[in-house]
Amino acid sequence: MTEPVFAYYRRPLAHDRIWSVEARIAEVASFYGCDDLAGRIFVEFESPIRLLWSLGEFLDQRVDAKIAEHVRDLARAHGYEYDRMHSYPTPAPALWQLIAALEAAGDGIVLIPSLHHLADLEVTETQIMQHFSANLNARVVWTDPVTGNARQTYERRPDLADSPTRLLGEFRVSPFCAALRMARVNCEEFLARAGLAALTGTIDDLMVAIVGPAEQRWSGNIDMLDEWLIIRLIRPARSHLLVVEVAEAHDHGDAPFDTLLRRICDSGIGVRRESVSSGGTVTRYEVRIPDAVRR
Repeated sequence: MTEPVFAYYRRPLAHDRIWSVEARIAEVASFYGCDDLAGRIFVEFESPIRLLWSLGEFLDQRVDAKIAEHVRDLARAHGYEYDRMHSYPTPAPALWQLIAALEAAGDGIVLIPSLHHLADLEVTETQIMQHFSANLNARVVWTDPVTGNARQTYERRPDLADSPTRLLGEFRVSPFCAALRMARVNCEEFLARAGLAALTGTIDDLMVAIVGPAEQRWSGNIDMLDEWLIIRLIRPARSHLLVVEVAEAHDHGDAPFDTLLRRICDSGIGVRRESVSSGGTVTRYEVRIPDAVRR
């Protein structure tokens, strides 16, 4: 008897790639003898609290309603820790539904695009992966629609030591997010997990130069709501480099780099930019890893 197949992904991370994400999931499911995932795809939507707050900030930019300022003052007046309220983990009702389905089935295969779809939830990635394998007898397959590779693991990360490349992390920034803050926090976390904290300063400067101008373009500009960036930190095999890959929604292949980004790249960071057939742009920044921290 074949194992039942389930799937899980975070809707905000898929954005306008929903079709490709689900098509890849269906393709991998067929490898395991499952041609119909109806009722077994669990989709996690954006935290309603964060979405509502981002809309309030956006409204402040448009009409100067001062919603954010009033909420902060009200929180302080009632003794609430505003910063902690704003950083609460994302609720995960779809994840709990998936876990309940696995418990009912007794085992199963779970298809997930990447580890990032388990990040920043109310339970850590480590706890989720351990629960899948130890308590639910479930195997996780990372379908990874970006590279077209399906990887199976019981471990916490898909970036196993013998993988052709190691994806240290991937995240998306858009006009509805604090783009630069999100980019800096994510990069710091991914580098720390990979033992590359020594590169935090360099990558932080790179995020300021890449994401900072995008955030300024987006600020209060309703015509740019369809823009986004996807940023990946990649450790190529048999290489002394960390690759920061930036995919953009629109084609900027012919646009010159601004002064700050040129100065950073001139400090020894390699850069390659190309337009893609789907209409976007992919830029790869190659950062040399110091001898003292290579693993």
